[in-house]
Amino acid sequence: MRRVNMSVDRPSCIELYVPEHVRLDRLTPTEADGYVAEQYGALLAPGVTQVPMEAGLYHLRMLEEAQLRVIAGGVQVTSVRALDKDGDFPDPQMSTAGTAAAAIGVAIAARGHGLCGRVPALHVVYATAGAP
Repeated sequence: MRRVNMSVDRPSCIELYVPEHVRLDRLTPTEADGYVAEQYGALLAPGVTQVPMEAGLYHLRMLEEAQLRVIAGGVQVTSVRALDKDGDFPDPQMSTAGTAAAAIGVAIAARGHGLCGRVPALHVVYATAGAP
């Protein structure tokens, strides 16, 4: 399983190609619970989907290889395997900077599908100004 975090600093648009249904979560800070993961829009169907995004933190998990293309805006993508070499979840600070890293790690803790034997690849492409 691959975990993908996206930090969006202004209104943006991404294009995601996945061969499976994927849930995109927006991480919302709260005073009581730290960060809370809430589903952002409908489940993304297999194929190519353009997703407009407002500023904020987002997260998704995938079991198959995927391609993410940043079409416009300010999106920084970090991605880690679900488990490290010792079988533990990675330190959230490896993928998210700042003092809120531990709270974000709790919000995105693995739920749902179990672990798989391989880590799918994620190809990230940043569109440049003037490119199609």
